[in-house]
Amino acid sequence: MDKVVVNIGKKTYNCQVAKTEEEKRKGLMGVENLPPDEGMLFVWEDEATREMWMKDTLIPLDQIAINDDDEVVFVYQAQPKDETLVPFMNAKYILEVNQGSGIVEGDDFDIDDSEDLNKYTMKVLAPDGTTQMFLQGGERIFSRINTRTLIRKAKRAYEHKEDNFDRYCKALGKYMFKCIKIQDNREPEYVQVPG
Repeated sequence: MDKVVVNIGKKTYNCQVAKTEEEKRKGLMGVENLPPDEGMLFVWEDEATREMWMKDTLIPLDQIAINDDDEVVFVYQAQPKDETLVPFMNAKYILEVNQGSGIVEGDDFDIDDSEDLNKYTMKVLAPDGTTQMFLQGGERIFSRINTRTLIRKAKRAYEHKEDNFDRYCKALGKYMFKCIKIQDNREPEYVQVPG
C-alpha cells in the first residue's frame, strides 16, 4: 500500500493510501493501535457522496471528508464497530485519524505524494507526541531565541500597520536574513541514537 504525508489544518500525518476497492473495504479494520501521527487516506478520482462505516474497526476515529478544492467539508466522530453507513457529501478524499484530532470544517488539506517517504530523516514532535513537521535535510531550524525574536518583531510590525509599518518590516526582514546567514554558516550537527 502506498504512503503519503498529509498536511491538514495544523497537523501532519504519515498515511497509508487506500485506492483500490479491496483496500477501501479493509480500511483500518482490526487495527488495535494507531500512532498519533499516522492515519489512512481514502482516495477517489472525483468528488461525490461516499459512505463509510466502522465494521470490525476497533478504535475511535475522526473521519474527515475533503472536497476537490482540498478543503475539509465534514468531520465525523466514528465509534468502534458501528455498522451504520454514514454519508460524506462532496468527498474526493476521506482521512481517518485518531479521534480528537482537532481538525475542523474549512481546514486546508495538502498531500506530499513523493514516492520515497524514506527521504524524511527526522520528525519534529510536539509535547503530546504528534508530528509537527517532517524534515528531509537542508531545512532551516532557528533557535528558540531567534524564533521568539522573529515573532516579536513580526507582532511589532503588525501593531504599527498605520504608522512606521515599513520601518518595522525592514527590521524584521533584516533580522530574518541575519538568522538565515547564521544558519547557512553553521557546521552540520548530528544526533547519535543510543544503542
